[in-house]
Amino acid sequence: MKKITTTLMVLALSVFFVLPLFASGATEKGTNFKDLDLNTAAVKDIENAWNYSVESYSSQRTSLRTAMNEAIEKRDVEDYLELRSLYNSLEYPMITKEQTETLTARLLNTESQEEKDAMASFLYENSAWYHPTITFQYSVTNGNFSRSYTRSYSSVPGTKVTVPEVKGEGVFLGWSTDGESVAYKSGEEITMPYSDTVLYALFSTGITFKDSVSGNDTYVEGIEASVPDVVVTEDSGLVFLGWYDQYGKKIDGDTVTVENGRSKEYTALYKGVEIGEASIRYYEDGKIPSSTQVVLSFPIKNIGNTALRNLKVSLSGEDVKVLSSSFDATLIGDESSLNASFLVYADGEKGEEKVFKATVEDSSGNVWTEDFTFVIQ
Repeated sequence: MKKITTTLMVLALSVFFVLPLFASGATEKGTNFKDLDLNTAAVKDIENAWNYSVESYSSQRTSLRTAMNEAIEKRDVEDYLELRSLYNSLEYPMITKEQTETLTARLLNTESQEEKDAMASFLYENSAWYHPTITFQYSVTNGNFSRSYTRSYSSVPGTKVTVPEVKGEGVFLGWSTDGESVAYKSGEEITMPYSDTVLYALFSTGITFKDSVSGNDTYVEGIEASVPDVVVTEDSGLVFLGWYDQYGKKIDGDTVTVENGRSKEYTALYKGVEIGEASIRYYEDGKIPSSTQVVLSFPIKNIGNTALRNLKVSLSGEDVKVLSSSFDATLIGDESSLNASFLVYADGEKGEEKVFKATVEDSSGNVWTEDFTFVIQ
């Protein structure tokens, strides 16, 4: 008799706790999510109904926990077990796969961008079945050789994803949605779509010539290409070394070839020196004291795209004395520089000009010079 009474009491408690919640929700927030017609309901009503379902679930859990604590205080084990059973039977609201499919179809077909974005955001946050993915995919099999690449991104529709680059046997052209034409190139940004999308890497047989100094990059499709001409002006400070592949092998000749289905890439290498403005330590720019030992310094900058090695740096001039000898610069990396300093001595009247010549020479006989004029102060 005790068990029957207790069970009835528990059921009464459950009804007491639950019904007011749903009654309140129906009055203030509309229909429960599970009772909505998702084909026609407004997005705001869908959001409100879902929030109400979640709040109702939380309220029921809180009420049942309170009743369980009261049963513990009364040391009523039987009531506590009945309440705990009800508590454990509560299920968190879930948006089903079918409901997700219905709402996805709506957002894909609506003409309202605002409604489309609102519905996509709602689904992404609340449905385990809606996580649009964009996949970059590439695979190739050539005899015993195979290569594959897959990278996927999942995010809220409308966010930006940077398009990656992939290495293959041919020249990478970009990513395609139809497998034939390029839709996106590496480095571009693509907007995360509202549904799953697969992009396919496109390659072609060809040869690429990259010239970072002039900025002239050339791509020749096919198995043969003529080597581009490179023009270097005398005042640029650059010496063209030639076209080199990734293994450091220099092109010898006017044309290059590649096997069908593959690619090659060549880079224009330059050696270059820029001698910067000279200064006398502790004295005003362009000034030099008479009959005094001073330090003359000037920067040497690598303006090419390959390392400078074994440079001989010297300083000379008429009617002046360079007291320290030339020195060797063993290595100056790309876009790096060093400071050359010499101890010098000059005699003369105030206002008299003194000219120094800086000379930089490499082991191949390339020479760079710069004149500096100072006035006796």
